[in-house]
Amino acid sequence: MSGENAFLFEVVPYHDARIPVVRHGLGRWRASVYLLLAVLLSAGVILAPLCATVIISFAEGFAAYDVLRDVQVLQALGNSLIWLVLAVVVCATGFGVAWLARNAGPVSLRILRLVLVLPAAVSPLTTGAIFRLLYDTNQRRGLFSAVLGADVAFLGPVWIWLVLGSAFVWQWAGVAFLVFHEALARLPTNLLRMARAFGISRARRLWSIVIPALAGPTALAYLFALVAAARVFDLVLMGAPGSMQAEVEGGGLFWWRHHGDLGTSRAAALAVVLSTLVAVLALPSLAGLRGRVSWAEPSTRTLTRPPAPSRRTRLVCGVVSVLWLLPFAVLVLTSVRDPIAATLSGWWSGGPWSLASYGQVLADTGFVAALGTTFLRAAVVVGLVLLAAVPAAYVLAHEHLLPRRAWRPALLVAVALAALPPQAFAVPLQRWLSPVVGTTSALAIVHAALVIPLAVLVLHSAFTRVATPMLARHRWELVHVVREARPAVVLAGVLAFVLVWNDAVVGLLLNWPSGDHLPLIVLEQSRHFTSSVGTLAAQSVIATAVPMAVVTLTARWLYRGLTRGVRR
Repeated sequence: MSGENAFLFEVVPYHDARIPVVRHGLGRWRASVYLLLAVLLSAGVILAPLCATVIISFAEGFAAYDVLRDVQVLQALGNSLIWLVLAVVVCATGFGVAWLARNAGPVSLRILRLVLVLPAAVSPLTTGAIFRLLYDTNQRRGLFSAVLGADVAFLGPVWIWLVLGSAFVWQWAGVAFLVFHEALARLPTNLLRMARAFGISRARRLWSIVIPALAGPTALAYLFALVAAARVFDLVLMGAPGSMQAEVEGGGLFWWRHHGDLGTSRAAALAVVLSTLVAVLALPSLAGLRGRVSWAEPSTRTLTRPPAPSRRTRLVCGVVSVLWLLPFAVLVLTSVRDPIAATLSGWWSGGPWSLASYGQVLADTGFVAALGTTFLRAAVVVGLVLLAAVPAAYVLAHEHLLPRRAWRPALLVAVALAALPPQAFAVPLQRWLSPVVGTTSALAIVHAALVIPLAVLVLHSAFTRVATPMLARHRWELVHVVREARPAVVLAGVLAFVLVWNDAVVGLLLNWPSGDHLPLIVLEQSRHFTSSVGTLAAQSVIATAVPMAVVTLTARWLYRGLTRGVRR
């Protein structure tokens, strides 16, 4: 065959002779059953109380919305906007570290992944306590004041944003780093090389290849950071002194403090405005999540040994690791000092070293009992979340199982609910749950309903990748999809466990008894921050050890679940 004929043979269309797929997949009726539990929980705990809040806000027409003329309300909403902008800073920091460490060797990369992701398992209460210790205004107690050799007003006006902003970035930038590092490693290099060979400009390559490839990962990282920023609450309660909290509190914390003074209608109006602000800022994430974005496969490995990481890359990895481990060291070293010494000086002053703070904490039967109760509640929530989110995400991953007009709105609602601050539905929900406040099942159901939308979005991305025509021929496709997307399922379960274990917001909004939920006990201890810093540090170490152990043991699965979502 001549070369010309060979070329024509390659380009002439041909018929696909494969056996046509006979699909035994879900019908729309069965798909509705799969969505039932997620819809019931979301509707009963979030949507119905949210609608009630909206109705209450318009009970007097638009009169309640004059709350926006209040200077304190406007300041709180402005602070909320700052916190939401910090979500972009988190993504930018994660992308920057991922770019600088993109050529790190396997050992450095493995260490960096673990070190950066651990803060995400830390309670915001603990994060606030750590950074308050780091930035203490007294140079005898605060590390940075001691380094500067002066009593710096880090916890005063202006500087307080540095304290809380750095705490927020420290806690969440690692998640963004994991997503962006994998995205950069899986850019379609062959396509970029081909575009460069054909003389396509750098700007066109960026717009046509790089940005679409990064759209899905960016949307996921942004959504995680936005959810954390929209629900900033306990970080301010612990990290800022009482006199400074009004300067940095967002709309959610302001609402909790003053909703009784505002009155029912005006408080509902403020909750609606705050929810609308968050929902609008969450919309960009939908653009990346709604498409069927697939991670490009890594480039073919060569037989030659990969080049060793450069000195600059090793330096970046080392510096970042030290910076991210420093807060943990501060917390642990403070907890093992003599309680009196811990209140008078910083950990770098040396001994006397003592486990007396741990002895005081473990002698508190209420704290020990709360450990067991919180663990049980978190385990129940994990079961509820997976039971509801797995089938719901499976249905959303198949566009044909829902009417075309319903699929994208369903995904939009999931994004909005994932980022919705709980203040938007707290008052009606509190009234409805008042007869059962104090029971483990009630708080577990509320927590599960709050986590389900985020879990659905995480699972949806993974399920989309493994819903292949080959699996479509099997009657038990969902079982096969879950097996193939096991890392994403593990991620959803760990995410539910960590969020419940560390959450203090829901308990405070629902006036939950503080004695049976661990974060509320730690928050109660913070009322005497300076005089009981050793005990508080010991409580925080114990409270942090459980989620950190869960994250460490499942780190390999979490990384795959967050970046690729499937086994292969």
